[in-house]
Amino acid sequence: MAKLKGSPPAGSTQPDRREISPGDVLKAEGLSYRYPTGLQAVGNFTTGIKPGEIVSIVGPSGCGKSTLLRILAGLREPTGGVLERREPEAGRHTCSMVFQEDTLLPWLKVAENVRLFYRFQGERASKRRDRIMELLSMVGLEKFADSYPSQLSGGMRRRVAVLTAVAPLPSLLLLDEPFSALDEPSRIAVHQDVYQLIRTFNITAVLVTHDLGEAVSLSDRILLLSSSPSTIVKEFHTPFGAERDLLEVRSDPRFLEMYGDIWNDFRRQSTKAGV
Repeated sequence: MAKLKGSPPAGSTQPDRREISPGDVLKAEGLSYRYPTGLQAVGNFTTGIKPGEIVSIVGPSGCGKSTLLRILAGLREPTGGVLERREPEAGRHTCSMVFQEDTLLPWLKVAENVRLFYRFQGERASKRRDRIMELLSMVGLEKFADSYPSQLSGGMRRRVAVLTAVAPLPSLLLLDEPFSALDEPSRIAVHQDVYQLIRTFNITAVLVTHDLGEAVSLSDRILLLSSSPSTIVKEFHTPFGAERDLLEVRSDPRFLEMYGDIWNDFRRQSTKAGV
């Protein structure tokens, strides 16, 4: 495993957490992050993430969710604790990330955006053409391979953005509120396509979201964070299994029950944060 260490967090205590397994794709123990200004955004975050697991992170606004995700991605170095990432299997990339902002390159066609990783590897366009078309067909966009991003709807652009991250077959996929700009019908439709991609390619995924319904329907496990400096205050395990129709999930009585349970705890954390 690749290991990234920070300084031991001052006055840290062991938080409640799932047992960390030697086979986990990612392990975080006592992670903390303090900005140069002195503001501590993350404090004593500890969890392990199993291969193929989809984990959502929710919490009050401003609690440090996006900062935490950037630490997991290696874009920020923790100021405390230890982060370990398992080396990917042969033929898989270590980590990909989908941001909230639109990151598609407007001067490239859809297929060219999706194959961008391989272009950076120096591969000829023809070598991955079939692979790229297969990915586009999985989300119903094969007819738009030669279109530009400006010619697509918001939901289509989000699908393409996810495909650019999935194309390298990452061991770990990080999603930072990637669906927040979509209207409700578009968002749920995109959810199903993204969920199928993750399951088909056995990708381990971590989703940061403010949408509790999104977290419940997409995830195997949900981590509720406290206000800043954030740490895990509660975990929820969804009962829907790996094979799921997300519209059916949302009509399942267990969905509403879990949504209510998470909302009550979420509200308490938001009240403490003054949100």
